[in-house]
Amino acid sequence: MFSRKISRIALSAVLVGGVGLGGSLVTAGAAHAARTTQGTFIATPNGIAGVTQEIVVSAPRLSGQVVTIGLQSGGVGGSLQTTIGSNGYGYINWLPSAAGTWTLSGLGSAASLGSTNITVSPLSTSTTLLAPNFAQLAQNAPLTAIVTAPVGTVSPQGTVTVYNQNLNVIATGSLAPIAGTGSSSVTMNWSPQANVGSTLSATFVPSNTTVTGSASPQTTVTLFEGVVPIAMRISQYIYVGQPVLLSAVLGTNMPDGTAAFISNLGGISPSINTVNGIANWLWTPNVAGVQNLRVEYSSTVRNSSGSSVQSVNVLPPLPQDSISVSAAGFGTITGGSPVTLTVGQSVALTGSTTSGAPVLFSEQGPCVIAGANLIAVGAGQCVITANTPGTAKYTADTNTYVIGVQAPPRKPRR
Repeated sequence: MFSRKISRIALSAVLVGGVGLGGSLVTAGAAHAARTTQGTFIATPNGIAGVTQEIVVSAPRLSGQVVTIGLQSGGVGGSLQTTIGSNGYGYINWLPSAAGTWTLSGLGSAASLGSTNITVSPLSTSTTLLAPNFAQLAQNAPLTAIVTAPVGTVSPQGTVTVYNQNLNVIATGSLAPIAGTGSSSVTMNWSPQANVGSTLSATFVPSNTTVTGSASPQTTVTLFEGVVPIAMRISQYIYVGQPVLLSAVLGTNMPDGTAAFISNLGGISPSINTVNGIANWLWTPNVAGVQNLRVEYSSTVRNSSGSSVQSVNVLPPLPQDSISVSAAGFGTITGGSPVTLTVGQSVALTGSTTSGAPVLFSEQGPCVIAGANLIAVGAGQCVITANTPGTAKYTADTNTYVIGVQAPPRKPRR
């Protein structure tokens, strides 16, 4: 889960264009208190496609008015509105719908706000190919590919192609979203033939810039000439604490019945009804090491039954990603770094991670973040939060940093 250290604030934001608003959680943005001196601007951090972020609008002369902000990236665009409060600020919850360079501009009465450009990074993805561990020659052995983004509300869109070890295409299909998740899947028909290879891998090619492409590890299918009553499909990489889909697939002409998953360490699932020849169970292993998994199938129709066994190596828990943040002129900063700015000063923030995943900044206090620049707009303390969503090999990470902001020195009296 992508952890965000964020606060709820009252918003008056209306969707009026083709860019979607996110949920009700937004960062506690800059300057929630009135200021004696206040400039005009539109500010939001560099972002990640599919992850909600806040736009801060400073327009003291438009207090009490509804202002419109246009958002444009290539052929994708729209507009959002917010009411400027008595403190001169408005806040908009924005969900970037695509990666690339976005231009945010004041429209209509807010044209004097000018524009700002930010960079939105694509979400990484991971691809899993679920292929039966055993299959009958010349009979359909369905393959399912699942493509997952680690965070956000976007389900990956695009095409999955399955190759054998000779790089021959054996199946292809278009993804469909899995409701309520950040994943998409596609099931493809495959009739294995002798002497053409049964070591398979899948490659995902996205149809838009929201996410990156990815490829699955290889998986091997053992082929038989005779009927295979039931086979098991499972991810090639399994980690302690990470849910993994176990799938049982009935062989050709085998009647629907029930299937139960069992480990040598104990039962995993109850008996599950097969539907159209498939039974699924989400399993979260809690012990690392080699386990022998078995699925038992039975049906009252023709007294059919069968089992399938697969040895799997459950890996230790995924490591947590690690964020490093530096501020121009200050070097690498930590939670206790003595970084102090003066009102009106700005500093460029750079975030990096062990995994290579992007870093999303947010702030709370008398600062704003515009693109990569942290801008001090009032005296006090700014709490900067750096988030990274993680990847298929790392879990999410969150760090916070306190930046002090001091008032500018008073001019001497003449």
